[in-house]
Amino acid sequence: MKMSSFVGCMGLAWALIANLAHGAEPSMVDVLRSCPKTANAIVQADLVALRKLTLGTPLHEDLPGNVLRVRIASELDLKALQPDWEIGYAAVEKMATPEALAQREGGYVDSLQGRSIVWTPNEMYLVPLSDNIVSIVRPADRKFAGQWLKKDRSNVISSYLQQAAVKLNDRNAVSIAVDLEDVLSVGIISDRIKLAKSLQGKNLEAIAKSIASMQGFTISVAGDSLQATVLIDFMSVPSELSAVAKAFFGEVLSARGIQLDQYEQWNVASINEGKTLQFTGPIAAEALDDLLGMFTLHRASSGVAKADKPIEAATSTPNGTSPSVIADNTREYFKKVVSIIHRVRDYSANNTGERAQWNSNMANRIDGIPTLDVDPQMVMYGAEVAKSLRSNSMSMQLVNIAQGAAAVASDAGTAGYSTATAGGTMAGMGYGYGNYGGYGGGFVDPNSPMKYYQLGQAQGNTSFKELIARLEQSIADMRRTMTEKYKIQF
Repeated sequence: MKMSSFVGCMGLAWALIANLAHGAEPSMVDVLRSCPKTANAIVQADLVALRKLTLGTPLHEDLPGNVLRVRIASELDLKALQPDWEIGYAAVEKMATPEALAQREGGYVDSLQGRSIVWTPNEMYLVPLSDNIVSIVRPADRKFAGQWLKKDRSNVISSYLQQAAVKLNDRNAVSIAVDLEDVLSVGIISDRIKLAKSLQGKNLEAIAKSIASMQGFTISVAGDSLQATVLIDFMSVPSELSAVAKAFFGEVLSARGIQLDQYEQWNVASINEGKTLQFTGPIAAEALDDLLGMFTLHRASSGVAKADKPIEAATSTPNGTSPSVIADNTREYFKKVVSIIHRVRDYSANNTGERAQWNSNMANRIDGIPTLDVDPQMVMYGAEVAKSLRSNSMSMQLVNIAQGAAAVASDAGTAGYSTATAGGTMAGMGYGYGNYGGYGGGFVDPNSPMKYYQLGQAQGNTSFKELIARLEQSIADMRRTMTEKYKIQF
């Protein structure tokens, strides 16, 4: 690094520290500059506005009441849509002491670089920085946290994220930006988009080049209504893609297991001299919950929100936690698991490939529910539900693969353009960051291979209905067990 660059970075670091010392909130640009590594995603949320927008929904119950705003930068695994690491800040109404934070979270106070930091069982550090600002560092990697505290960084800030951070509108309830530059391969995309129904008869080579030239995307939700705007930015005008953009990205959403029930009401336009596709439309609280689930927004803030509240005196539990606290936490955990089961039950999938992806997504959501001070029997129940969802997902995928192979074998000699492959019975058709499958089609003679496709769908749907019946019964059984155990209605 040149000396002038080094001096500039140090100047920015000291400016950030000075701002924090005076209680000023760091901007998203400050957050990006503070990261020890290069981030590829950012999220900013006004939790006051978000709580108003989601009143009466499960998301509202997950949002901490004491937290005002959250700004997080992360390195997002674009295939799993989960962060490898996160660094950010939460502005709160009232900041607790490190000791109170540790006690509430079930963690402990550590000392690093001369500063008190709080380790939590959720594998993150909470670092009080001023009277109303706490930093969130995840995972709880002491070396990583030390680099951040020392401002010992050599990261290159994403130009796309820096521009997005500058443009952030503080009036939005949520803003998310993801850098996709140099992520997508033309060769891989060219092969994967051949089965997209919306692209049949189109110039696939030109569309593949446009998709590969994506710089990134931003998602924002208005502060006064559940209205979303998605901007997808390209290096050059995606002429061929623009005409079919709504249908194509609708297929991508479905294949990724992202539920956006109101997508048909969305509008698509080209802006920025045609280099940006703008999607606008209503978004349900459930879909917004899924978006925020890419980050640890809920988990990172919950302990901060509760830490300034009194902790009940323990009466009998070995770990010193009040039975009433365990009962309340267990009931809340149960409500979240039941809500996820119902989302699985009510999800409208086009085929078993999409349903398998959705079940896997929901299993991950259960894994992310905090388990501190939750009845061990209830935690085991949640783990078994997640295991059942994953097992059903894998079962449907294996059936599809087996029936697809049988269809291809019976359809030999059609140069690969069989109903089996066009019908979407094969799995793993991703863009490099997710599965992409499940297309209906009708090429060549459908009589023989289509039977295999239909058989696979029937078997998958049957196993899914059996799963839902078992899960509904398990809800009733667990509700009776916990109600009897804690003498409160679950």
